[in-house]
Amino acid sequence: MALFVMFIQLSAQVGIKTPTPQNTLHVNGTLQVVKDLNVGGDDKTKGNSGNKGEVLMSNGEGIAPVWKTIESENFLKVVYVGNKTNISPASGSYTGTHSTPVNTHESYSQTYVFNVSNKIDTAYLTYNSTTGLFTVVKPGFYNIVPYATYDLNLNPSGQTAGTANSYIQKVSPTLTTLAGISTGHGERTTGLNHNLSSINFFNTGETFRIRCRYTQDFRLSGGNIHISYLTP
Repeated sequence: MALFVMFIQLSAQVGIKTPTPQNTLHVNGTLQVVKDLNVGGDDKTKGNSGNKGEVLMSNGEGIAPVWKTIESENFLKVVYVGNKTNISPASGSYTGTHSTPVNTHESYSQTYVFNVSNKIDTAYLTYNSTTGLFTVVKPGFYNIVPYATYDLNLNPSGQTAGTANSYIQKVSPTLTTLAGISTGHGERTTGLNHNLSSINFFNTGETFRIRCRYTQDFRLSGGNIHISYLTP
């Protein structure tokens, strides 16, 4: 015991299962923490145990690490995941332009509505499953990645070939196309799909949606979307 106390006083280092400790406390083995893990503080102040969901981040050598949220370090945060599992309309179809190429008339476009919301963080945005409109709550950059499909089976022979146009559209404060894709398809095409992606800055209260149209009659079938928040 006397030798152990002398070792503590002379080297100010304690080794567990090691005769040559490299730090004030050097553990050559496993560590089990049953309750809090407190970092920082001093001889008169208790360290911080962080909040639920936070991770421990290093501040470099000689400085106490701190608890932070992943969002504070500009990592991607998925704020919405949705699916479209139905065909809309279930009977009948939307009317296409019946002319090539697709023109820009909004009257021929339909909003792609996700009828299943698997995840939504309302601190960042809200979603109206009736109108298909997303409304931004927290300003910042959003990465919008939808996948949309079309069902063309109701078109008779000789009326299937045409052009499809899908796009991510900001609705307010002004109607703006953020990303789009246009593809041409031959006769007896019975279905098609589009992948889109867009990263844009949105202010609080601004809205956006996914829009689709085809030159012939069409129905909108299954698809999905995920939206990530990037940084303020």
